[in-house]
Amino acid sequence: MEVNTSFDEATRVRNLCFFNSYYSEKVKRGKKYDTKSEFVHLDFNFIRKAKGNPRKVYQILNTETSKPYVKNYKIITINLATIKKEWYHKNIQGKKENIHLVMLSADDKELMELSKQDELVKEFDEKMFVLNSDGTFTRTISEERDQELLMNARLEIAEEKGKKKEKLEIAKAMLEETPELGIDKISKVTGITKGKVRQLQKKLNQH
Repeated sequence: MEVNTSFDEATRVRNLCFFNSYYSEKVKRGKKYDTKSEFVHLDFNFIRKAKGNPRKVYQILNTETSKPYVKNYKIITINLATIKKEWYHKNIQGKKENIHLVMLSADDKELMELSKQDELVKEFDEKMFVLNSDGTFTRTISEERDQELLMNARLEIAEEKGKKKEKLEIAKAMLEETPELGIDKISKVTGITKGKVRQLQKKLNQH
């Protein structure tokens, strides 16, 4: 289980690495590979601008048949920001659905109020406050190394996006200034797929 305030590509890769390490360690124990136990990675995040269902399920799937490569491997992401927003809206009508998920992103004042609304939490409110303020979690690498890997990955992604944007601008200029080159030639020169060049051409023709 991971609780992240970020849900960018670098964070997702980091989480996947940790989960795969855990999965590999547990599956190969004993005298045979474990195909029966279900391994689920719960990825709690807090993305304010996210839309749609706050719960999303990921598996390794065949792109043609949508059948899973293995059945016992699953990643579930839960956007606490959306759940918290929905919960406070529904709570006006007295519903207590998802109250425990809301607690994961609550501050001390909110947690105090929420704990009064739930019988189970009332018994463990002190432990809940300790858990909420404890930043320690199981790591396979040091926090410093983790942050270094995250930062380097984010820099690489930003650099790649910059290069991609630059190539798109070059392709756009070529379509505007030398359209006689054709889609095949522009694609070859810029390294952009023919489909993407066609999309650019279509947008330019609409203006």
